[in-house]
Amino acid sequence: MKKLTLITNTSYVVGCENDHHYLLKNGQVAFRGNEIVFVGRDYPAKPGEIDEIIDAKGGIVIPGLINLHCHVAASPVEKGFLEDLGSPTMYMTGLYEYLRVTHLAPEDQMNVLQFSLGDIMVRGSTTIFELGLGSPEMVEAIGQTGIRAYIGLMARAGVFMTKDGFKPYYEWDEPNAFKRLEETLRRRDQYDGSFDGRIHIGLYPGQVDTCTPDYLDEVARVMRDNPKMPLAIHAAQTINEYNRIVQLYGMTPAHFLAEHGIIGPQVQLGHYIMPCGHSLNRLKLKGELELLAKTGTNVIHCPWSYARRGMIMESLQKYLDLGINVALGTDTFTQDMIFEMKCAAVCCKIAENGDPFTGTAAEVFNAATIAGAKALGRDDLGRLQPGAKADIVIVRTDNFDCMPLRDPIKVLVYSASSHDIGRVIVDGQTLVQDGKVLRGDQEKMYHDMQKAGERMWKNVPNRDYKGRTADQISPFSFPLR
Repeated sequence: MKKLTLITNTSYVVGCENDHHYLLKNGQVAFRGNEIVFVGRDYPAKPGEIDEIIDAKGGIVIPGLINLHCHVAASPVEKGFLEDLGSPTMYMTGLYEYLRVTHLAPEDQMNVLQFSLGDIMVRGSTTIFELGLGSPEMVEAIGQTGIRAYIGLMARAGVFMTKDGFKPYYEWDEPNAFKRLEETLRRRDQYDGSFDGRIHIGLYPGQVDTCTPDYLDEVARVMRDNPKMPLAIHAAQTINEYNRIVQLYGMTPAHFLAEHGIIGPQVQLGHYIMPCGHSLNRLKLKGELELLAKTGTNVIHCPWSYARRGMIMESLQKYLDLGINVALGTDTFTQDMIFEMKCAAVCCKIAENGDPFTGTAAEVFNAATIAGAKALGRDDLGRLQPGAKADIVIVRTDNFDCMPLRDPIKVLVYSASSHDIGRVIVDGQTLVQDGKVLRGDQEKMYHDMQKAGERMWKNVPNRDYKGRTADQISPFSFPLR
């Protein structure tokens, strides 16, 4: 018989019924092994049935958060370096000018991965979609942490950069994309369903502007042949990319992808933040968001990676009102889903000209839970109900952030922080307790991450198109003495 665990002494449990969350005051959650068996009050335990009792100490019990767009193997090195930066001739994106300079030394890749996974778990993500290299070593490392993960091996036909600082430049290698796609399927055969069913392999053809039409046709065929493999691709993430697709093919990125079969509930469009009608996009093409809604195509919104450059979705409420399934991701840094919910809610209100009734706490919480599960085709994630996976987060409320406590969702989104998270459970296993990862040496993670950053900063001149140093690209905020 599998171990039975009871979570009790809660302030609130965020339960779920028929794909809708509800609040249960002083509720309990019981799970046997990796499956929730009870959400309610006064669990009818048989004598000796309960193996472990978790005292929530008045905390809020929520489903594990689903982070559907992250780059855990690379992102943290951008911290303290790429803020307050943009390319003036490329609509202030940093992709083409700065992404290449944050290249990691091979000896640092696994250390950065370990740091990121610890970071992402202590902040409440229990399921991630990692978009990166997807090497066997990385898949193994992700599996060993205990997190639930979908992993995409980037298989794209081109690479973008800039050679002059004024415009994007593309280098193409379509044959390599087909090889990487085949490698993705081999990785799927090797790892999908491994680590007690927590690890899955997804399709990741990179970006809409780094794919050729012929290659997208093949990706779509593979997707149709593998209906349980989610597909993630960046689209409408920059004005440069958007204009390029329109100029090459005479249609929006959404219509271009749809023409080549990359559309529907299996597809997750990373960002899709700058459609026609956005204040930065002056084109007048019609129907792209309606197309996404009609086909059930998912949009993964990562508000902070744009907001820190002064760009926002216009607006989250518009997408939701059209019926688009919008989930959340952290993209680069910080890898904090509670902060992403806060940012999504506030940016929506700004985009709607100061309408406080839009982008509500409930809507962004749904985006971080149920909508993420829907995008993965999973009805056993993002919710606390019998039959769901035991992916659970306990948020402590005995702090200045959360008191007084009335509506736990509003408090979580607008006032709490990820530092209030007391416990993170994935597949029935406690992975984080009192802000500490239980698998791995957290102090070593900090040390290794600092060394990786220092090596990256030192190597910047070898990667920058002008040979600039890290300090020339990104001066310190105040004079360094």
